[in-house]
Amino acid sequence: MKAKIRIARLLQYLLFFIPVKKNRIMFYANNRKGYVCNPSVLMESFWLKHPGEYELIWVTRFPETCTMRTGITVVRQRSLSYFKLFLRCGIFITNDMIDEALVKKRGQIFLTTWHGGGAYKKVGKETINEDKTFAANFDKWYKRLDYFVSSCQACTDMYAEAFSLDRKIFLETGTPRNDIFFSEHPEIKKRVQDFYHISEQTKILLFAPSFQMTAPEKEQYDLRYLSETIDRLEEATKNNWIVLYRSHYFREETNESLDERILDGNAYYEMQDLLYTSDLLVTDFSSCIWDFALTGRPVFLLENRLKEYEQMDRGFFVPYDTWPYLKCKDIAALPDMAVKYRDEDFTTLYKQHFETMGSFEKGTACEQILHILEN
Repeated sequence: MKAKIRIARLLQYLLFFIPVKKNRIMFYANNRKGYVCNPSVLMESFWLKHPGEYELIWVTRFPETCTMRTGITVVRQRSLSYFKLFLRCGIFITNDMIDEALVKKRGQIFLTTWHGGGAYKKVGKETINEDKTFAANFDKWYKRLDYFVSSCQACTDMYAEAFSLDRKIFLETGTPRNDIFFSEHPEIKKRVQDFYHISEQTKILLFAPSFQMTAPEKEQYDLRYLSETIDRLEEATKNNWIVLYRSHYFREETNESLDERILDGNAYYEMQDLLYTSDLLVTDFSSCIWDFALTGRPVFLLENRLKEYEQMDRGFFVPYDTWPYLKCKDIAALPDMAVKYRDEDFTTLYKQHFETMGSFEKGTACEQILHILEN
């Protein structure tokens, strides 16, 4: 693989004379299926605002998961077409690091939207137990950035230090994918309901544990407690409930529950739609808590691996005891907690937290970023 990367880079240097097309934009959501995350939202914004004016290219490792769309070209990452199109690319937008196989030349813009908000967990050079070889590549991946989208002041402060970046490159706009939480989108709820064949009255508990480097290869959760939680919620609310079990994309796990109400949350590619539609969120340390808090709905954190995560895994930038979310010592405590707090509105508490973190979320991230890139 390293040899192929060196060859690809050499060929790009030899073709440096090929001019950049400012209206060609490439979008890449790292290792994700379908059109998803912040790059997809920005691509959609360009497509709607400037129909036919920009050449929009979606880069993916899984082209078979991307339906054909008018005005959008889908290309496999690190294919011949990928490198050929990049030679004249004006703007490259990703939600993670910049592909080391790409050689940046004058006139090209590299932007990362990042893939998590709130700056809860340590990243970059601050990460505990990070592989030294991996850490040595940080400059290669991040120093070429022109822009880094920031969700809050804490993100700007901590990520600038963690990646040794100039604070001037941070776009303090909020997160593009979170713009949806500032207006009504009944079409999103309908998409999710139709996909899972559930009624408008059915309630959703989204179970979305995060990726943990020190966790067992296959995380073990006793799903009987999810079934018990649904039973208790249905009894208390007189509504039907389902669980969408969405594992981290680094380790997509199969749902081994026999309960037909526990469904595969990974089958639906866009996580943001699930957050927008769900009534409760259960996770551990996933940064999706930042996004979901914009709804004001209850968030439950499972603490069974808290000590290991703090001491042996990534650790936290923001002290865990300041997080304004409901704490469950383990999944066995979830049924009682879910029933007790199911109807609570945490908007005021979350608002105070956003103010403390210096949130930039206003529902205008796409508008602001497009304005910067257009000019």
